[in-house]
Amino acid sequence: MPANPFRTFYIVFTYIIAFTLWWAYLLYAKNETAYQETVELNEIRFHQMNTSSDYHTTAEFEKVYSKYTRQKFMILSEGLAFLVLMLLGLLRVRKVFLQEIQLAEQQKNFMLSITHELKSPLSSIKLSLQTLTMRKLDADKTDRLISNSLTDIDRLDALIENILFAAKIERNETGFSDTVTDISELSSQLVEKFLFNKKSITIETNIQPDIYMKVDGMAFTSVLINVLENALKYSDEKTRVKLKLYTDSNSIVFVLADNGVGVPDEFKERIFEKFYRIGHEETRSTKGTGLGLYVVKRVVEIYHGTITVTDNKPNGTMVAITFPLLERQ
Repeated sequence: MPANPFRTFYIVFTYIIAFTLWWAYLLYAKNETAYQETVELNEIRFHQMNTSSDYHTTAEFEKVYSKYTRQKFMILSEGLAFLVLMLLGLLRVRKVFLQEIQLAEQQKNFMLSITHELKSPLSSIKLSLQTLTMRKLDADKTDRLISNSLTDIDRLDALIENILFAAKIERNETGFSDTVTDISELSSQLVEKFLFNKKSITIETNIQPDIYMKVDGMAFTSVLINVLENALKYSDEKTRVKLKLYTDSNSIVFVLADNGVGVPDEFKERIFEKFYRIGHEETRSTKGTGLGLYVVKRVVEIYHGTITVTDNKPNGTMVAITFPLLERQ
């Protein structure tokens, strides 16, 4: 966070508050002086005209005192209101300024990450194709290069889908085509496809059969794949992930638990913000753009669901997503 802009802000903030208090004090003191001078002059004039009565008991004094009281109240109340509004305005400016700094940092991180996320798989695909073109390889090596290229293509496809989803969600133009879907079967297929090019990963599934949900297939696929990708991103290569899908009395519950590094408590809510990633992009070693979990959160909300992140025991993260249970006819 830049130091100089905030130093200037605090100097201006302090000056404005001091300026407000000083002028309020001057007005208050001027009102006091004017009142005292008026009373003294009127007392002199009154005693010259009538020495048998006390000026402070007259209607004229009551009128002067009433005017003095109203002005004092006006100075104090308007000064306090002005001070409060000024404080609220300055705090609002500071909040907006902080948000702009945060947004600029997130956009910078996004540009750095998207450049890396696009360049790395394209370079890998290009190298694989060049190798296949220039050399005659045996079947196993050829299959490995093709498999790696397909993995990179899936990575690019997922990245593009996240960007498109995020853009549509921002414009409220998701275009979801909701149909009654067997998400038990869909989840099993997605896990099987996910594992095809990730031989070192183990996913233990406990999927209750015949769970139906009125949902867009691509949207549900995006949720499941993004949560899986995020779990593997912060875990060892030979990690073990547990996936559970079941229903309770009135909800569909999807739980995914990993044994990775986990998410600190202060970041459990922020990881769903658009472009937000823990750490700094220039020193980060993990892949991603900060859009995956944002898309997950928004899609879950669109289908009136909830998502929570808790610690897995003894280590790792547990993500729980619930959706309303579809009443089948």
